[in-house]
Amino acid sequence: MRDWLIEIVEAAGLEQFFHINCDREGVPLIDGGASLSARDLARYGLLFARKGEGIDGRRVGDAAFIEETRRNPGPAWPKPRDWMRYSRQTFTDGNWLGHGGYGGQLMLANPDTGTVVVYFSVLEN
Repeated sequence: MRDWLIEIVEAAGLEQFFHINCDREGVPLIDGGASLSARDLARYGLLFARKGEGIDGRRVGDAAFIEETRRNPGPAWPKPRDWMRYSRQTFTDGNWLGHGGYGGQLMLANPDTGTVVVYFSVLEN
């Protein structure tokens, strides 16, 4: 798991830091414990926008998986967001993929346009 995450981080071209919680044996806890800057979150989103291709052209994601996630969305969110669907740990409207984080962060990636948008927030407590 650790080596896989390193491969993803390197392919995304992160510039600052990628902090993730690990257990005492060094196994990453990938259930929401990652922390990175807004700019690096956008770089990570480019992996989705490029359908799994990293900055050096190395493939770290599956383009078919990304397309299936967009085209075969799961259940709709409740109103007023019923136009969004939940699919494979992301949400989508069939065009873009998105994922939110603790405290209001949000990353949206559109593989059709190659566009990534990031909203970053901070909790003050």
